[in-house]
Amino acid sequence: MIDGVTASVGAPKKAQSRVNLVMEHIKNAVMSGALKGGDRLPSELEIAETLGVSRTPVREAIKVLDVVGVIEVRHGSGTFVRPGVQAALSQLLLFQTYLSDTTPQKLMEVRGIFEKNCAELAAERRTDADLADMRNAIEHLRSLAADPNATHEQILQADLAFHRLVYRSSGNELIESIANFVLTMVAPWIGKSLRHMGPQNAIKLHEIMLIMLESGNANAAREFTASKGFGHTNPVDANMLHFRDTITE
Repeated sequence: MIDGVTASVGAPKKAQSRVNLVMEHIKNAVMSGALKGGDRLPSELEIAETLGVSRTPVREAIKVLDVVGVIEVRHGSGTFVRPGVQAALSQLLLFQTYLSDTTPQKLMEVRGIFEKNCAELAAERRTDADLADMRNAIEHLRSLAADPNATHEQILQADLAFHRLVYRSSGNELIESIANFVLTMVAPWIGKSLRHMGPQNAIKLHEIMLIMLESGNANAAREFTASKGFGHTNPVDANMLHFRDTITE
């Protein structure tokens, strides 16, 4: 538990509010001096229990804070506050100000820019290991979709995991980090769209994208990602299947 910080008990109803709650909690701990550069953060479970939320918003908040430079995730060691964190906090506050004046549509448009470029680069740079990870991600999503006990949040996170693998396959860590940041911001709206169209459509879209990346056709991958389909705004239609048929013929 972070000493000197008053935790808000009870999670807000909206998923994005829960992520912001965790971000504010950690940010306030840094600004108050309860956490200093080089200090290790409590575990995800400890933070979740302190704030009365699940570990999912804690994990998403940590991803955002890592991207903007407030904290550093050291695999196998934990999560630490970065030295010189005050400059990063200023950037975070500025970005949160922008978010307060934006709309879901604008955020989704920003996401679309990174989706297109990541898909194009991934088609050119993906490795066999990357493709294997994507196949596994699709199968995981498929198994959750068939599981009556799976929660919507589990299905959403499995869906997002595929997109993160596409970003990783771009071979550009900077683009990957920013794209992941934007994806975290728009996740609540992706969740609403996923609930509307159903996970089976998401699986079909992921399968088509995988075919694009396997083929190495960067232009086709970019065009498909630029279509409304890959953003999960519409069910799979004939126009989207045209991309697949063009590659497989």
